[in-house]
Formats: sequence, C-alpha cells, structure tokens
Amino acid sequence: MAPRSRPGRGPPRGARNPRGRHRAVPTAAGPEAVANPALAIHPELITADDSTRAAGGRVLSPHFRRMVGYVWGFRRLLAMSFAAAVAFAALHTFSIGSALPVLKIILEEEGLHAWVDRLVASDRLGAALRVWRTDGGTSLLIDRIHQRSPLSGEGLPALSRVDVGKEGTSHWLAGVAAAAAGGDVDLTIVDADGRTHTLTVSLPAADWKMRALHRASTWLPRQTGPTNLRVLVTILAFVCVVVIVANAFRFLAEYWMSRAVLGGMVHLRGQLYARVLRLPMSFFVQSETSDTVSRFVQDVQEIQRGLLALFGKVVQEPLKAIFIFALALMLDWQITLTMTAVAPVAVGIFWAVGRKVKRANKRLLREYGSMIGQLTTTLQAIDVVKAYTAESAEKERMARLDRNVYRHQLRLAVLEAALRPMLEVLAVFGLSCVVVWLGGRVLRGSLDPSEFLQLSLVMGMLLDPLRKLADVYTRVQRSAAGADRIFSVIDAPAEPDVDPADASVAVAPLKEELAFQGVTFTYPGASSPALSDVSLTVRRGECVALVGPNGSGKTTLVNLLQRFYAPDCGRILYDGAGIETLPLAGLRRNMALVTQRAVIFAGTIAENIAYGSPDAAPEAIEAAARRAYADEFIRARGGRYGEPVGEQGVTLSGGQRQRLAIARAVLRDAPILIFDEATSQIDTDSDEKIHRALRELTRGRTTLMIAHRPSTFRFADRIVVMEAGRIVDSGSHEELIARCTLYRILCQADGAGEAQSIPSERGLSHEPEAPAVRRH
Repeated sequence: MAPRSRPGRGPPRGARNPRGRHRAVPTAAGPEAVANPALAIHPELITADDSTRAAGGRVLSPHFRRMVGYVWGFRRLLAMSFAAAVAFAALHTFSIGSALPVLKIILEEEGLHAWVDRLVASDRLGAALRVWRTDGGTSLLIDRIHQRSPLSGEGLPALSRVDVGKEGTSHWLAGVAAAAAGGDVDLTIVDADGRTHTLTVSLPAADWKMRALHRASTWLPRQTGPTNLRVLVTILAFVCVVVIVANAFRFLAEYWMSRAVLGGMVHLRGQLYARVLRLPMSFFVQSETSDTVSRFVQDVQEIQRGLLALFGKVVQEPLKAIFIFALALMLDWQITLTMTAVAPVAVGIFWAVGRKVKRANKRLLREYGSMIGQLTTTLQAIDVVKAYTAESAEKERMARLDRNVYRHQLRLAVLEAALRPMLEVLAVFGLSCVVVWLGGRVLRGSLDPSEFLQLSLVMGMLLDPLRKLADVYTRVQRSAAGADRIFSVIDAPAEPDVDPADASVAVAPLKEELAFQGVTFTYPGASSPALSDVSLTVRRGECVALVGPNGSGKTTLVNLLQRFYAPDCGRILYDGAGIETLPLAGLRRNMALVTQRAVIFAGTIAENIAYGSPDAAPEAIEAAARRAYADEFIRARGGRYGEPVGEQGVTLSGGQRQRLAIARAVLRDAPILIFDEATSQIDTDSDEKIHRALRELTRGRTTLMIAHRPSTFRFADRIVVMEAGRIVDSGSHEELIARCTLYRILCQADGAGEAQSIPSERGLSHEPEAPAVRRH
C-alpha cells in the first residue's frame, strides 16, 4: 500500500524504500579482490567514466528506472497528480476548442447557432451543406453526399441546392436539427439548370457528438447580427472560468508531484549516505572525497530535476497532446493522421541528441567534483595559502578547473540548444504542409475561413508539446547520468561482515589475548607490502607501544585490527577466534579510538564527547571530561557543555581537541584502546594533562599505542619496534636501549629526547604508511 501523505507535511513516514528490491551487481576486480572483498574496488566509483556507456543509448537506463522507484513509494500522491493533470489537459483542450465558436461569431455572418444547426442537419442528412448566397437569396448547396445518406439513392446531380423558402437558412436548419428521429422532412431540390423537385426523406438520429454540440448551443441566447456581442461575451466569460479551473488543477498536479519527488529524494540521499558509511576503507583511499560529496549535492540535484521534469511536463505535455489529438481527429481525421508522419523523425532526433547529452553530463559532473575538491582544500588551508602568499597560484589553479567546467558546460549547452531548433524546423515544415492543404480547401470553397483558422490553431497546438518536450528530454538524460553515478555507489559492496542474522550479536569483552599470526598486507595499488609476516600477541590488560619510523606499518597494524582492511595472508585472533568471524559492529564496540588528528565534529562539546555513546547521561559526560582533564578548559569557557565548537573544532586549540577525543574514549569505556599520539606541537600544560589522562585511561585496559615520544611510550608495559612493515624487536625501554640500535636512534632523535616523526595525511590515523584518504 502506498504511504499516506497529507498536504503541508514532510515525506510520509514508513514510505517503502525500493532499494530492497535490487541487488548489487559484482564487478570483476581481479583475483586479489575475490580473495579479499574489502579490496574489490569498482573503477566507476573512482572515475565515474563512460563504463556505463553501453546503456547510454537507451531512452531510460536501468539506473534511471530504479530512480523512478524511489518516487513510486509515493504513488498515492502521483495518482492524485496524474488525475489533476488529466483534468487540466481536458480543460485546456476545451479552451482551445472554444476558438472556433468565437471565430464564427466574429468572422462570419452565419452566426454561432446557425453554424451548429448546419452541422447537425448535415450529419442527419448525410450530406455536406454549405450556405449559398445569390442575388435572389440564400440556399443550401449540397457539396457531397455520403454513402449512408438518405439522399444517396435519389440520383441528385452535382451542384444541387436545397431551396429553404422565404424563412431563410437559419430557420430551416434549426427545424431539421431539432426534428425528432424518424420524422419526415420535405426537401425542395433545385438542380444546376434551375429545375426543381421535391423529396421526402426520413431523418435518422444525429451522432452523439452532434447532439452534445446542439444541446450546448441551446444554453446560449439565440441572437444574430450586432447583438452577437452578447453571445461573444458569454462564451469568453465561460472560457475564462474554464481556464481558471484548469490552472487550479495544474497547480495541484505540480504540487502533489513535487511532494512525491522531493520525498523520494529524501529516501535516496538517506540510502546513499547509509551505503557510504558502510563502504570499505579502500573506497575512501582510492576515491576523492570531493567526488563523493559531488554525488550527494550535484548528482542528486540532477536526479531531482529530471524526476520533476519526468512527472511534470513528461506527464502533462503528452496528456495535452492526447486530448488535442482527439480534438483534431474530431475536426479532420485525415489531416491529423498525416501530421503524425513527423513523429518518427522527432523520436530519432531525441534519441541521437539524448545519448550525447547523457555522456556530456557525466563528464561535467566529474569536473564539478574536482572543483568542489579544490574549493574545499583551499578553504580548509586558507591560513597556509595566505602565509605563503599563494593566492595567485590558487586563483590560477581554480581558473584551470573552471575552464574545464566551462568547456563541458558549453558542449552540453550546444547539444541542448540544437535540439529545440531542429524540432522547430520539423514542426514548421509539418505545419506548412497543413496550411497548404487547408488553404486549398478554403480556395475551393469546401472549408470556411473560421474552420481553417481553428484547424491551423489545433495543429499548431498539437506540435507545441513536442517542442516543450525537447528541453525536458535533455533534462531527463542529464539526470540519468547522475543516476548512474549515484547507483554505482549504492551498488558497491559494503564492508564484509558475518551473516546478517548474526550481525547484531554482541561480542564479549576480551578475556585472554589479541594475536597477529603471520600477517601480510598490501594496500590496493601499492607495489610493496605495508606489513610482512607480522606476528604479535597482546595480552588482556597489557599496554603495548608501537614505535618506528614513518612508513613502518604501525597504523596499518591497528587498522587491520579494526577490520578497516583484511590481511592478504595470516590471521588476527580475538580470544582465539578470527576477527573475520565476529560481527563487525560487535567487534568495534569493544574498541575505543583516539586518532593522531583529534577528530571534532560540528556540534556541541557534549555531543562530541558522547559521540558513539548517544544515550550517555549528562553526569557521565561531565565525569569523562574530568578524567580527560577537559573539564578545566570547559569551565574556563563558561562551563557550557552545550556550546558549539565550530566546524572541525575551529574554536578549540590542538590540546583541547585532543583532550575532548580522550574524553570520548573514556566515556565509551571499551575494553580495548587504540591511541595514536599526535605529532603536532602541543603546549606543555596540555601535553602534561594528556599524558596524565592517558595513564589513567590505559590502566588495566588492553592498549595499542602508536607512540612518537619517549615520554609517551616509556610507561607502556611493552614496546614493539617496527621498520619496513616488520617487527624488529620488542621489550622494555631499558632492554631496547641496550640492544636495539633503531630504538636508540628514535629516542635520541631531535636532540631533546623525542622520536623523529614526520606528520602525514595518510590513513584514518594519519600515519604515513597508510594510503591517503583522498580529499581533493
């Protein structure tokens, strides 16, 4: 059942998410990816190139049809919108059809009622009657006789006329039109030579359309001559009412359709975000953050515009065309069917241009992603840009990106601009043929001027939806390109996990030990392994410090423990069980992470401390802040835990951000702590408090500490020295000083007793051996 949706509210709750009907389509990524699903990276996720070009020639790609499914969850609104669109199209066509009676009143002496009576009389007699005026008066010329006419067997010669007597054509036609079915009527026939004879014919019932037209004419005052102005005003007033009602239905159709589309986009963005959060770390290493952001912003916006066009004009314009086509068939079916000959040509133009538009828009979306990345990088490092007076260089870099965007925008604009003129030329050609045909009939006297104008107007209006769909079609193709990029992410394999039925099972706190057994790992695209045959056991409650030069594999080791990646060889055991057999969420709930770059989210101080522990009480949050020595600076700022800290904690110092990150780990109270010491300079007071908080936090807790300073790793229970992805030694500080040359070098570097460290932008913990999470 479609979700209920009330006017004025947001997206209905419980709207069915169509995602469940679709399965991810695996992409071949080589034997390594098969053995290690976490490394199965889809190239289209990185470059969003023309890998889906094979489907580009279709009018609507499979991804676009899936996209429509998100809006189908609001099918009640769509049904209401469709009904309103049908009402609008019908009333719009009625207003167009009203042009003929208006033209009859203005242009012809016959008058509206006499014209209607003539149509009805012609239908009942089965003969085309035209008013014939001579100096001697008026009569009715029998233009042609149909096969089923009651006159067909009378052998009437060509150019025969019906003598209407002194009462005139209007009175005679009114009598024939109003006569009862089956009644007899006497016809005085005058041939071309002036001979007369009388025929008595039985009148059949008029066609239902003629009866409806005759009945409608009786609602208007029967007046002729100058007083026709009153009839004209009456008709135009009625048309104005019809137009007002029609546009009210148009508003409702667009409003309900917009609610359905916008609600579908809420679900699409939600599912896209949920999938991004579940993607393996290898995706973020190889893809650019700006490209992912561009999919959320630019691509979803393209999809929204396409769906608004699809359920708006793509529904309304064909409905208008259908009703106008029906009106045209009623007026003249032969010329209407002739006009449809331009349809195949128009479809061919749509198809050819649409393919090019879709491919061009894919390239444009990639360029938008690059521009967003450059803007983000520059604004985040604006202090460095200013300090190095690099404004000119950044301006030139942005100008190059902007020129690329301009080039792709221009190509897209050329394609879109070319489509409508081609269709305009096609429409003018078709309409010209219609005018020639109808003009010939007017010159031969078989068509009234007012009917000529009405038919020309209707044929022109019949081509109008085609012209409007030119812009809509390119918009739909552009959104199809966005859909391909969006669903390439949604269909990407998530982090490998256990069976979904067991995914929510809790993992018991560590009881014995963590063990790395012969672990080897190579990052995707790297030429050499980051870890080679590493074996390490960490007992419950033990604090182990990992030290070594940059690129030695320290961060990679803890990343594997958290299952951000899977090892190529070897195993990682949690109390004897392989971590790949444990529920992913349950495993990570047993760990607290403090990264080298203290991650602070936009929000309040309390929200940052409680991140990962959303149900924490205010008292617990404040207690965690006190244990992390963060309560001091919070009180100095007024003691407001609800105070915003700005984007990325811009209002806090480096030491304050680090203490908030430690408070977050304290509040989580996980049995395993992973701490990556900051390499940036922190003031002495903050450094002392961070070390004090760290000693308290690691007491009795299983800890893996990536340490850069002797003051940090000297209080560990055991120190593990790593180099080039291998463990070269382990022991206490005194033991390693005595026997490990590398350890002595690390302790003596910098002359002040601090280990040499080079800040890096790689990995989640920002250790150099982990590939960079691409942010540009």
